[in-house]
Amino acid sequence: MRLLVGLLIAMLGAGTQNSPPAGPGEILTQLSNIHLDKKQIYNIRDITLRRDALSIALNRGTIAFLEPVMGKITGAVFIGSGEVVVIPPDAVEKQQVFQFTGSPVLNEPFQAAFFRFTDGTYEEIMKEYAQHAAEEVSEDEAAQFMPWEQVVRDRSDVMKYRILADFLEPSSEPLFLSELRGDKTGWFEVAYDPRLVEEVAILKFHDAGLASVADLWASFNRRSEARDPEAVAHENKSVVDVVSYDIDSTISDVRLDAQTAMRVKALRAGARVLSFDISRFLQVSSVTLDSGEPVPFYQHDENGLTIVLQRPLEPGQEITLRLAYSGEVIAKRGSSMFYVGERGAWYPSPGNQDGAAFNLTFHYPAAYTLVATGSKLREWDEAGRRHSVWKSDGEFPIAGFNLGNFTIVADEATPLPIYVCVNSDVSAENLLKDLRATINYFSGLFGPYPYSRLTVSPFPVNYPQSWPALVGLQSDSQFLNTELARTHGLAHQWFGNKVGWSSYRDQWIAEGFAHYAGAMYMENKYPDTTRFREILDEARGRLLEQGADGAIWLGPRLASTATPDGYTQTLPNKATWVVHMLRMLMREDGPNPDAAFLKMSREFLETYQGKLASTWDFKRIAEKYMTQSMDLREDKKLDWFFDEWVFGTGIPKYTLDYQVEPAQNGFVVKGTIKQSEVPDHFIMSVPIYADDDFLGRAVVGDEDGTFRFSVKTRPARVVLDPKGTVLMRTNAG
Repeated sequence: MRLLVGLLIAMLGAGTQNSPPAGPGEILTQLSNIHLDKKQIYNIRDITLRRDALSIALNRGTIAFLEPVMGKITGAVFIGSGEVVVIPPDAVEKQQVFQFTGSPVLNEPFQAAFFRFTDGTYEEIMKEYAQHAAEEVSEDEAAQFMPWEQVVRDRSDVMKYRILADFLEPSSEPLFLSELRGDKTGWFEVAYDPRLVEEVAILKFHDAGLASVADLWASFNRRSEARDPEAVAHENKSVVDVVSYDIDSTISDVRLDAQTAMRVKALRAGARVLSFDISRFLQVSSVTLDSGEPVPFYQHDENGLTIVLQRPLEPGQEITLRLAYSGEVIAKRGSSMFYVGERGAWYPSPGNQDGAAFNLTFHYPAAYTLVATGSKLREWDEAGRRHSVWKSDGEFPIAGFNLGNFTIVADEATPLPIYVCVNSDVSAENLLKDLRATINYFSGLFGPYPYSRLTVSPFPVNYPQSWPALVGLQSDSQFLNTELARTHGLAHQWFGNKVGWSSYRDQWIAEGFAHYAGAMYMENKYPDTTRFREILDEARGRLLEQGADGAIWLGPRLASTATPDGYTQTLPNKATWVVHMLRMLMREDGPNPDAAFLKMSREFLETYQGKLASTWDFKRIAEKYMTQSMDLREDKKLDWFFDEWVFGTGIPKYTLDYQVEPAQNGFVVKGTIKQSEVPDHFIMSVPIYADDDFLGRAVVGDEDGTFRFSVKTRPARVVLDPKGTVLMRTNAG
């Protein structure tokens, strides 16, 4: 009997798994209308599916496969007893899993699962099934799948474009996704997708009104890569690179009509399915090649656009895609300001920071003024409308524009013309003067301003928006004159635009340096005030107030349903302190105590100009400027610093115990420093002061820090870090 079952399975597998050629429309139609296959329902037991770090045990139950799509089975529903185990590869991801599940390792029993796959899951399960005596499926067991028909229909569109890619681009990168109903956690998903930079993921979706939000419990590289994250820090799995955009846009109130020519270059053989982000408020009406040949396209999800080429590309091959789209993507503030803002990408974007050349042409009501990224080549009025052309200075990571009832005031002094758009009672002359002073200050710190011009425009949100050569500040006149917000936005021209970030994990570098550069400007401009210290104290207060001490390496993942303000409270504030602590650790006596820190910053910007930098790139350059007192592990590495402050989650509390004893030539100050509220491995060099005099540093780590200093006069008090150079919960005294 077992032999007969095995032969039938082999025949069935051979018959259903061949994939004849088909067009994308036919494949998507089948994927959208898929059902459970009543002929493929089996009782199974003791089957374990292993996909890299994922292990899913189907202990005992019934499985129903989905109907074949173009001869290939792409999913199944399992009802029964199972267990999933996922062991994250590092402390950061274990901490994330713990936050959502109460355990650093996912080990969750489940009673039902919905699988989608393009790998050999079907064959693997059927091979294992053939090794056991066949068990008849009763009517009741088959009937339990009836409610799942609706679930399958509701979920049929999920992942269908990802599955389409595996049909049209034969490769060794198949998908495996399982949605599981856990005993304690409810529904959640585990996935292994080699097409993603971080191949392994655990996530849970939550309904949020008309949309859904996802908590990413864990996301990490496959095992072969997770051992050396630095080696894959620049991994790029995009199938194409966007070389240039030529965008011709007509703006009528909140409506935008655009024609875009997008030049793309293939990065790997066989590329056919191209994915882009574009605002859901824009409707794409056509996609063609230069020849006029139409190209199939599909808009989906929140802001997704999938373009399917008729023929696969060869590596290095370049083609031009021409898109027409329109919609009410522009938001309006009052009667005189128009902007895209959070409404999504106003042009098809690959979703990463990789740069492209932008040639932008705009047509808009003559009553308004438009400013955009890059240099304005020309502007004219014709047929009752105004028209302008803008060109990027080389490759830009992003492009934007702002439109409104502005008056432009200019300071066109060489080498950098500056333009300010004013629509309120802002003193433009003073603002121009302050902008020039800020740019000059930053240029002295970080090197020349990266672009050929600077435009500052009102922007109706409560945070600065910085595109290359264009900075948007909140339109309220008081905010335009708030120096920290303005300087933060300007500093992003260097940190974020001149040098981008390699992945979401590296965004802290741009945010930390931009905010800290603003603080340094305040320190320089107001040297006799406490403003600089107040900025740092405010950042620390926000961290401690919210308990927001997460790993800044997580970037936007710091925001979740568990910590909704985790990103805004943690990343900019903790990253600012990380930069501050590096500066303080690198300081040395002399006429320019910040020489090492500034050399490091400039080398980082020069080395990675026009590139995407990773945390590891920054760390390597920082290590070149280490002082002796920074070498706490005596290995000439800053692993200890990055492990604690970038990858780590703790903010230490220090308790000081000291004595002052008479000595032959004065007094001896000695004592211990105890550390708490951080992991055992945490280590830091803490400065010690007697009154206002610096005594030295003590290294506090697994063991208490001890110190002994000689002084000539008895100090009134001994304190830790009164100048605020270390992020700690209290300044112990």
